[in-house]
Amino acid sequence: MWVPFLAVVLIGALVALAELVSRYRDNPAGALWSVPAAFYVAVNAGGAAAALWTVTQFGWTFGATGESVTFTQVLVAGFGSGALFRSSLFNVTAGNQVIGVGPSAVLTVILSAADRAVDRGRARIRSKGVGEIMGGFPFERGADALFHYAVAALQNFTPAEVKAVEDRIGSLRSGREATLPEQVKSYVLGLSLQALIGEKVLRELVESLRPAFEQAPPAEQVLLDVLRTNGKSELRKLQAMSGLQLFEFSRVLDGLVAAGRVAVDGGSGQEVASLAGTP
Repeated sequence: MWVPFLAVVLIGALVALAELVSRYRDNPAGALWSVPAAFYVAVNAGGAAAALWTVTQFGWTFGATGESVTFTQVLVAGFGSGALFRSSLFNVTAGNQVIGVGPSAVLTVILSAADRAVDRGRARIRSKGVGEIMGGFPFERGADALFHYAVAALQNFTPAEVKAVEDRIGSLRSGREATLPEQVKSYVLGLSLQALIGEKVLRELVESLRPAFEQAPPAEQVLLDVLRTNGKSELRKLQAMSGLQLFEFSRVLDGLVAAGRVAVDGGSGQEVASLAGTP
């Protein structure tokens, strides 16, 4: 009699493990080896055992006959316990909230608390790792290189995942997050990529790119050198000669103008830039 319960407990535990792995893809092993994760798995396994007890007490056979009855009951209880114990007998509206009354009122709270505990534990580890990896990495000059390097390194990126990281980079440059310090932007980019490629791959990619950016002069210096060499230049030509991308060129030029090192004259569409103080 204990064999079906052992089997259903194992199935319930495997279902819980699969849920955790799907949520924490950057380091599934790190997420699973924690007390909250063990509690999450135990609750799901216990729920599966309770589901099998319920099924046997009510004599539900799900259309099976003969020797296949026990096998069917174990499968249904093991894989269906989540749906059974997360369902509500009826709903009660309290203000603007709909509260489910039934097994879900208890199990959902327990599982949610365990899942959040796992997430908080992973957040501490991930933020510390990304701080070490992305420290000093230039966001404006290095974000595109790191992103495309990561996409080229891994072969299983989905279009949706690529689009999500592209949108995050765009938001960090021109959205609500554009005013964040550059180092914070690098941390956010690192966290976004780490969720897809993992900490070890991210570390290796950043370390392999870092020498290229350490050797390259800052974008501000590149723009100033072009102006010193060529004198006054139309903005479109200046951007082409500097080799800077448009968003970075605009950012650097605005900063130099605000600092009084570059002057921009002329009407819209015909602006000419020159070193401040140059006749």
